Amino acid sequence: MERWLQAGKSFWARWSDVAGACVLAALAFYFLSGRFTKVRFDRERIDVEVEEGLIHVQGRYHYQNTSRLPALLTLATPFPVDQDHPAPEAFTLAEVDEGGRVVQELLLRGPKKAPGVRLAFLPLEAKWIQLDYWQATRRHEGRYLLTTTRAWGRPIAQAYFRLRLPTDCHLNASNYPVTEIPGAHRFTAFTFSRTNFFPDQDWRFSWRLGQSAAARRMGGAR
Repeated sequence: MERWLQAGKSFWARWSDVAGACVLAALAFYFLSGRFTKVRFDRERIDVEVEEGLIHVQGRYHYQNTSRLPALLTLATPFPVDQDHPAPEAFTLAEVDEGGRVVQELLLRGPKKAPGVRLAFLPLEAKWIQLDYWQATRRHEGRYLLTTTRAWGRPIAQAYFRLRLPTDCHLNASNYPVTEIPGAHRFTAFTFSRTNFFPDQDWRFSWRLGQSAAARRMGGAR
């Protein structure tokens, strides 16, 4: 019996360091990989503004760490890229407060089509993240990615969207029904909102030039 006890002690003395290292590695993978994060994406506010040959998108997104432990979120920011909409050359990402005031700038890394960033959360911490990008368009139409949110596996509690067009442009189509609201000078605004939103299609919208805008374009082309 004593010999078995000695053998057991010898075995655990030999492998305890290895077992400890494996446990530490597993914990590091759990927290640092971001694959098992307890952070939830639950709110968003999207503002889209159309200019001549350019679409400006400002998205504000709310994330909540639901765990009583620290959490790490690997956040990708894919852009709607196709032959008429090249990857944005200009974009910024920042942590902001609820009113949109910048708390700190964040650095996006990776391919132009879908750069990303890692965000660290304290226990039960919530953050607003704001993305701005300016995308060239060769057609009078745009797309905002929504179906990518399905990867979270749950609906977004609240989502608000606004499209602003210059007053000399007219909304041609939107696959989500929108409501026209009084806009600021030089712009007409269209909005829609959803609760418990689990989108099955991206937001697609198009516009056409009014007579004055078309005349200016023809004049500039001569």
